[in-house]
Amino acid sequence: MHINRTFSLKLSTVETLNDKVRPKLRSKFVERAIQERLNPVEIDVEMLGDRRLMLILLSRGISEPTKRALALELGIDVEAYL
Repeated sequence: MHINRTFSLKLSTVETLNDKVRPKLRSKFVERAIQERLNPVEIDVEMLGDRRLMLILLSRGISEPTKRALALELGIDVEAYL
């Protein structure tokens, strides 16, 4: 069973979601993200993509050279992670 709810999200978050996830998959994407956040022990790391794993590493306390290498691989600005 599904239910419609209204939640407040940052506009930039919604814009990024719209850019990266097809319209028919957005509800499923948000559902999975919430479940993964609520039940972190149930996350199957084998199912995580390389990009997601690299982003997780960027948010951890790893060395600056490693962060720079990951950012280069991801094609993002590393300065926000230093």
